[in-house]
Amino acid sequence: MQHIKGIPPKSPAPADKPAVLSTDHEGDFYSILIHERPWPEKEYGWVFDNWYEDVDHLYGCLQTVGNHWVAYHVDLKKEKIDCYDPIFGEATSETPSKKKFSFRRRSKRYTPQNTQIGDCGVYSLKFVECLPLGVTFDGINDKNIQGLRMKMAAEILDEGGNSMMTSLLAN
Repeated sequence: MQHIKGIPPKSPAPADKPAVLSTDHEGDFYSILIHERPWPEKEYGWVFDNWYEDVDHLYGCLQTVGNHWVAYHVDLKKEKIDCYDPIFGEATSETPSKKKFSFRRRSKRYTPQNTQIGDCGVYSLKFVECLPLGVTFDGINDKNIQGLRMKMAAEILDEGGNSMMTSLLAN
């Protein structure tokens, strides 16, 4: 399993700020970045001191409309965002606000498409796993997505990602 750890801030976080971004903070950051919302410097400024010097690429999954997930790759040096949508054009509409970064949705030619409801999250996680490694998306398809889902779940549990399940199995 590929492990990519976040780079902690260079200086200690202020006592009243979290040392690691919560899911809410992370979602806020990407919304600010993609949708051109005002940047709340006093709340988030400490997290990203010198981050352009330390980080070249950001990878992640973003929940869009309802329960739909897409993967993204932000190239900070080239100032571009690539969006990998496993249900291209169906669930995620284009947004007119794309001015800070060059934004492109990778076409169906580059992004495997899923037809089964509920699998876009697994597709997006697999995209994020492949992108930093430079691995193609070959093998990510509806035929084997359930096997990939089970493999991911087993890897997460193997890493100790579910302490409650571990304690239940121990009894």
